[in-house]
Amino acid sequence: MMNKNFHLILISGLLLSACLQKFSIPEDLENESELEFSAGDTTYLQLSPIWGDDYGIGDPTEISIAQDGRIFIADSAAHSILVLDQDGGRPDGFFALRNLEDRNGIAISPIDMDVDQKMNVFFIDGSQRVFIWNQYWNTAGISQVSSAGSFRHIQTGALQDETAGTESWLSLLNNDEWELVNTTFTSDQSVIDSLINPYLFYDGSMEKNQYLDPYYKPDSSQFTGITSPAGQGNMIFVSDSYGGTNNQFRLVQINFQRSRLLELQTGELVWAFTGVFGATIKGYGTGAGTVNKPLSIEVDYQGNLYYTQAGDFFPVHMIIPNLSGDFAVYSSGFQPDASDIMNASLYGSALDVAVDENKNVYVVDGADSDVIVFDANGKYFKEAGYESNSNIEESIMNQPVAVTVDKRGVVYVCDRGDGAVYRFKLSNSIDEDLKPDD
Repeated sequence: MMNKNFHLILISGLLLSACLQKFSIPEDLENESELEFSAGDTTYLQLSPIWGDDYGIGDPTEISIAQDGRIFIADSAAHSILVLDQDGGRPDGFFALRNLEDRNGIAISPIDMDVDQKMNVFFIDGSQRVFIWNQYWNTAGISQVSSAGSFRHIQTGALQDETAGTESWLSLLNNDEWELVNTTFTSDQSVIDSLINPYLFYDGSMEKNQYLDPYYKPDSSQFTGITSPAGQGNMIFVSDSYGGTNNQFRLVQINFQRSRLLELQTGELVWAFTGVFGATIKGYGTGAGTVNKPLSIEVDYQGNLYYTQAGDFFPVHMIIPNLSGDFAVYSSGFQPDASDIMNASLYGSALDVAVDENKNVYVVDGADSDVIVFDANGKYFKEAGYESNSNIEESIMNQPVAVTVDKRGVVYVCDRGDGAVYRFKLSNSIDEDLKPDD
């Protein structure tokens, strides 16, 4: 063990951004034109090749693109999250996301996942739990982990010693009236491994979360979707489709709570986090901006939330936060009479939603095996997932379930029926060669 003094340890905000300096968007992504709809747009054409079994994909349930351009694919049957480069190559450094297990050795089948700006990979398995894995820590390596520390009350100067991981430690560590002034570190490999490998970030069955969430049954939550903000906000959002007698259909905000101080092998000090219940930001209803059997959730760069649902009456919603008060109040951003996107007759089954940098919205229709695209105002634009044979449009995909879009405007769709990922790009000429130089 080693002792180190940390005076005025105001490192949280600084260290949270440390990961970002280690990753940059590849030039081939930055130089590509953004997806902009115009009168010359004609159709979404399929890119080759299809990513299937040859790329290690078997049962793709969700897809997300990290800030460095890599594609993360949740494969439920393989109990894994697969990672591909833009050209479909398999990069090193992601073995820990294979054969996922919880702390009891029970296999985890990820159904949804997302990657935030700190290179945290969050994933869910349909229960009340959220798991996390940090790419940067694995790249840099962890040298030591805090095992205990001394806290000083800022106003009175009183000192208090605590062991890392206890409720008292977490309480003082996240209390603005106290500061950590002395930290004891351990290099115990088992402790390091518990943070290098995927670990439990949030559990609705924990006593603290049941205390903070008294009006629902957080221990029975069934998370169907997860998303993280585009900026540095210390929160994530999940959709809860438990239901029950109290109609526990809702959108939940989970806040970050500092849990451990890590020293990386680069010498950097960074915080590890655990999740704590923040708020139910939208609850059950059948009108615009309410929640009824939610299936997926997405957030854009302005903090607007989009979600799909199976219940009455509108399959796709968008809600806008008002941050002027003490807490965010969300109101509907689409209206039934004015926004095509809320027209239930356009969908057979709206399963997933994605939003690009221009706030264009992409909705997977599982029943019609396509992706319906809307502009930022919810106006219908076009559909992706078809090819023309003898002037007859035929569906390309079998059982699409998830969608995302990258900075180039390339649309990625997970197809569980074919065990593959399809890619499409908007073209204004059907003769255009859309086989990219990945």
